[in-house]
Amino acid sequence: MKYIYLGKIVNTHGIKGELRLLSNFKYKNRVFKKEFKIYIGKDKILEEINSYRQHKQFDMITLKGYNNINDVLKY
Repeated sequence: MKYIYLGKIVNTHGIKGELRLLSNFKYKNRVFKKEFKIYIGKDKILEEINSYRQHKQFDMITLKGYNNINDVLKY
């Protein structure tokens, strides 16, 4: 299977489990949308995007099933 690099998770944001990404991916509007499946990390953990927004130079996403900062600290 071939993977496409979308960006790097650099931190979390807020207490609701939002992830802060640095991405210069050209087609963000096609990829960062609700129910789009992505693979995270070297172990290629399959997750599903719940929401997306831009904040300053960062792309912010939440993952389905993760509603707390403690849940996403592993990424």
